[in-house]
Amino acid sequence: MGKSRLEEHQRFIAWLEQTVSEQQIECVILAGDVFDTSTPASYARELYHDCVIRLNKLNCQFIVVAGNHDSVSVLNESKRLLAKLSTYVVTEPAWQHPNDAIIALTDVHGELAAVVCAIPFLRPRDMVRYEAGQSGADKQLNLAEQIKRYYQQQFECAQAQAKNVPIIGTGHLTMVGGETTDSVRDIYVGTLESLPPSMLPEFDYLALGHIHKPMPIGVKHHWRYSGSPLAMSFDEANGPKSVCIFDTITREVERITVPAFRQLITLSGSRKQLLEQVEALDDQQELALWLDLTVTEDINLGPFQEQLGELCAQRNMEVVKVQRSRKTANLFAGTGETATLEDIRPEDVFERLLVEKEVEPERAKTLTQLFKELAYEQEEEV
Repeated sequence: MGKSRLEEHQRFIAWLEQTVSEQQIECVILAGDVFDTSTPASYARELYHDCVIRLNKLNCQFIVVAGNHDSVSVLNESKRLLAKLSTYVVTEPAWQHPNDAIIALTDVHGELAAVVCAIPFLRPRDMVRYEAGQSGADKQLNLAEQIKRYYQQQFECAQAQAKNVPIIGTGHLTMVGGETTDSVRDIYVGTLESLPPSMLPEFDYLALGHIHKPMPIGVKHHWRYSGSPLAMSFDEANGPKSVCIFDTITREVERITVPAFRQLITLSGSRKQLLEQVEALDDQQELALWLDLTVTEDINLGPFQEQLGELCAQRNMEVVKVQRSRKTANLFAGTGETATLEDIRPEDVFERLLVEKEVEPERAKTLTQLFKELAYEQEEEV
């Protein structure tokens, strides 16, 4: 929403450094995304490298796997340099040289403590080659089988090195049972949206990225989404953020809560109710409160935003978004009211186009799937 998260990330990295030191952590795994865009700003890259340096000073190994938002070329540009600082960056599947993505972790005594299968987001184009005329079901089956095959290949390579130490896997994908939030985009759009846990080998620990909410996968308490360290959308603000600690000796998992460095607050009501709610907020925190406000009455937002600006001017808070309540189903109700781009998604526009063109349901379903695939591919190339 046009706001920088720099201060929050700086505080998180300082907190992470302190936690690694206090807990005597010997390896940190970042299961993607590293960045939220394929073209990160220079300050974001500086922060990433600062994190590497801080962990290296603590003799902490660092494993970074790319997520679906990450640019392979951006992460690869510093990969060889970061390897000199005990940081191992994996951006693509290692089909030809499987051992390149198998990382042996040693303890403070130089003894083998664990073996990691560092598996990034597996892009469909790196996994399968589709043939003309293939059905959606065939594509889905192909991709699922290749992902299963790759995980098994890496697991077997790790087994050859592991002896009696734990084998840790990574992944950046949606597992069946994971819960998404507003800022999580479906991956494998149009072909495969989630995987069942039964498809993957029996890792002693599986470090998962992509889902922002911390959670185990089903009954496998040792397969975990750590979740994002910051709330990436307002609907995530009420849930605690955390990191997971895996003990390679006891093979137990522990969650440690990450402090909320900035409060994100969602309020709704009439204009009068919102002004009263905003005025009653406690704004004594170090970082300004960010507010997402929904007005439940039909008013001109311009004058209301001016009132909010005057109210917040002398206080430690910022209004990030103001909108009128609006049901998605009514966005194109034919009333003449124009929805803003913030209110609608590209899929909504395409769906409306199919209705206007009176496309038959079965064909509309196929076209919608193709549209999602094209939109996803185009976003990857940005």
